[in-house]
Amino acid sequence: MSIFTSPSGLFSTRRDDSDVELSLPLYSSAENRSSGFLAATSSNLPTSRSASPRPSEGRIPRPSTPPTSFSPPPRLSVLRRGCRLSWQTVLIVVLLLYIFYTFLRPSTAFTDASDVVVAEYEGGPPKKDITHLIMVAGHAIWMGGATLGDDEKEWTLLPYQHGLAKTFKQHIEAGVKLAREDEGSLLVFTGGETRRFAGPSSEAQSYWSLAYLSKLIEPNSSVFNRSTTEEFARDSYENLLFSICRFHEYTSNYPSKITVVGFEFKRERFETVHRHAIRYPLEQFTYIGLDNTDDQEQLTRFRKGEKEGALAQFRADPHGCVDAQLVSKKKERNPFRTRHGYEVTAHELRGLMRWCTRSESLEDGKPQFYPGTLPWSKAL
Repeated sequence: MSIFTSPSGLFSTRRDDSDVELSLPLYSSAENRSSGFLAATSSNLPTSRSASPRPSEGRIPRPSTPPTSFSPPPRLSVLRRGCRLSWQTVLIVVLLLYIFYTFLRPSTAFTDASDVVVAEYEGGPPKKDITHLIMVAGHAIWMGGATLGDDEKEWTLLPYQHGLAKTFKQHIEAGVKLAREDEGSLLVFTGGETRRFAGPSSEAQSYWSLAYLSKLIEPNSSVFNRSTTEEFARDSYENLLFSICRFHEYTSNYPSKITVVGFEFKRERFETVHRHAIRYPLEQFTYIGLDNTDDQEQLTRFRKGEKEGALAQFRADPHGCVDAQLVSKKKERNPFRTRHGYEVTAHELRGLMRWCTRSESLEDGKPQFYPGTLPWSKAL
């Protein structure tokens, strides 16, 4: 059966004048029009199977479309079609922009200490009314016990330290007493996680715990609120420098006065060599020395070892940069690979802390003093 049926079928050959013209001009004629199909002539139309006359068409006239006020030119339509992007293209463009932003943008890492901005920490405002640093240097780790440090078995002692437990406790007592006498002071116990066999427990924290459990520091007392720990120092030079950094973290000030509590036989090392290395004013520096005088033979060995060992080494290498023994000790005393953040929180001292990494720290193979400006001193 042909798709071209009788006039009453799917397609007709004429339309009313009022009907909307939908056919393309290419296919229009005066007598025969079709909606998108080639006009069929009377000679090639198939004969209808029905001889009945064609009923009248019952088309409903469509309303004429009013002329539009603006009709875009054909070229605009072509441009619109040409600018269409697939979703795959859009996705690729977005990914490329993200990669560029993430990996190719300029680095935001600070290049100078003055660029560092340190946010206030949670826990309250800094204690700017505190100006005096009282530092107690740690030498061993108290592991706890019923005798509160009197029994040496409660301490992690090296072989040459036996007999010193009582002296360690005297250092703690002296530091607490000084802090009680000065309401403008901060008591800092300093010393890192230096002993692998003690686990990740620091000298500083064990000293503070011993002071607290011994009731030298009462809960919520003035000293309780003005005592803290510095838990990264690995030698005496870092004890002093890092305690100053910790003081700045806590108060937002640098100390106008420093008091150090330690062994008397180490006085010259702290008072002369370390203090001079960081150029802290002598008139603002005090050293309290307490030795174990019960064993004079041991004390004599300590004094001799100090003079020939650490004191001589730090005199030749003020910042502990190159001396093989000093460098080796620092590595051995950091078995848990801890790292401080003082370069950020005390960024005025960043240059001093990084001095050993600078080529200028050595001249003709000889270690040099840090020449930069420090908060309490002028540049060399």
